[in-house]
Amino acid sequence: MMPIMQPPSQNAIDRLLELITTLRGPGGCPWDREQSFENILNDLVEEAYELDWAATHHGSTEILDEMGDVLFLVCFAIAIRRETDPGFSIEQIATHAYDKIYARHPHVFGDKSASTKEESLVHWEDIKSRERQRKHPDASALEGVAGNLPPLRHAEKVQQRAASVGFDWDNPGDVVTKLREEVDELEEAIKSGDRGHIEHETGDLLFSIVNVTRFLQLSADSALEKSTSKFIHRFTAMETLIRSDDKKLADMSLAEMDEYWDRVKASE
Repeated sequence: MMPIMQPPSQNAIDRLLELITTLRGPGGCPWDREQSFENILNDLVEEAYELDWAATHHGSTEILDEMGDVLFLVCFAIAIRRETDPGFSIEQIATHAYDKIYARHPHVFGDKSASTKEESLVHWEDIKSRERQRKHPDASALEGVAGNLPPLRHAEKVQQRAASVGFDWDNPGDVVTKLREEVDELEEAIKSGDRGHIEHETGDLLFSIVNVTRFLQLSADSALEKSTSKFIHRFTAMETLIRSDDKKLADMSLAEMDEYWDRVKASE
């Protein structure tokens, strides 16, 4: 028996929530009914990455499509929560978000001032810090950094939080010096052959690289993504050159491949 849809409300968000309620209700979709809050949050993270990819690699149609997927999953999560907590609503979320963001802009709605984005961030971080202190008076300055962020992003957030309380380098030269120290320590670990030690020092090196990008106000994620894309472009161009010479990559030595690699780089 087909589920009976109620006449759509005027509000597009309400329509979307009504749709999800129908999908999870009697006569709805078995897959949708089995989804948990955790399932939807995992999907939301994935869709957020797809939206980010669309925003940097595709046009407005793809952005609209991916943003719609993100909004749908946010509403799906709200609908699931509302099944056990009827008072949980998008209005409640919006009110909470409004109050929080309003309070974090005293330079717009209060007696503070900010003429640069750096000054704005000082107010933002100061209020966030006071919020954390009210919730957990004895908490670490690093409290609240999500531990399940992608590793590069997690390292960056931890470093930013430490820097916000003054635990930071004085200049870029010091950060690069620390990076060189970590390279030396990794080389020593490799000589030792101790895999646990090697992993530890590799992690320290990666952490220091993120520190360099953060200190220079660059995104480690973006820098790595650009380098990876550059490698893909060069590698596929190298493959094309090799095939044009009637050769096979699998039959070539590393030295021979390097010659083609250098040709690709020279052509750029």
